[in-house]
Amino acid sequence: MKRAVTAAVAAAVLVAGCSSKDEGEKGKTSGGSTADATKAVVLVAQKYQTAVNDQNWATACGLRTERYRHGSVKECVANNQPETKSPEPTPTESDEFPPLRRADGSIVPGKSTPSASGPDRAKTGKVKASAPEDVPAIGDHPAGMGVLVEYTVTWPDSTTTTRRALRVVQQGDAWLVDQAEDIAESDEAHGDPVRDALTRG
Repeated sequence: MKRAVTAAVAAAVLVAGCSSKDEGEKGKTSGGSTADATKAVVLVAQKYQTAVNDQNWATACGLRTERYRHGSVKECVANNQPETKSPEPTPTESDEFPPLRRADGSIVPGKSTPSASGPDRAKTGKVKASAPEDVPAIGDHPAGMGVLVEYTVTWPDSTTTTRRALRVVQQGDAWLVDQAEDIAESDEAHGDPVRDALTRG
């Protein structure tokens, strides 16, 4: 009888030990998955915003959810193409206001205004992305990860920094962008600009 009790206790200890080991292995796997997900979300956010800045709509639309792109990738690309217009001279100040004339009667040339393309187009710097944070579902947007992306915008005579919040959600094995919002001063004031921007409603 004593031997039977001893054997039962030993078996219980062995089972407990295996259980603890299994739980430890599960924890390691979970931790690794979280790290991989964080890395994937950051990479998607950087790749997406870089594609938008470069007007590479094939890549940008491919990184959006179907809801956000409003249809197929092909339709999204077509919807984001600039409208084709007949060539026109760059507008000048003298086109909008009466021309200035010198004392001899000659017209003072107007200054060219910035255009959407060509040498006057702004140049954007490398996109940086912050560590992602959990953001709740709101409206049609599912819960996901919020990422702050920022980049410089350089014009011929000035440089500014643009900050945007992206909602990245998991669909199957892929992470896709479901929402993008410019960060306003009011978002900065509350200490959590990413969450505030993505949950304004």
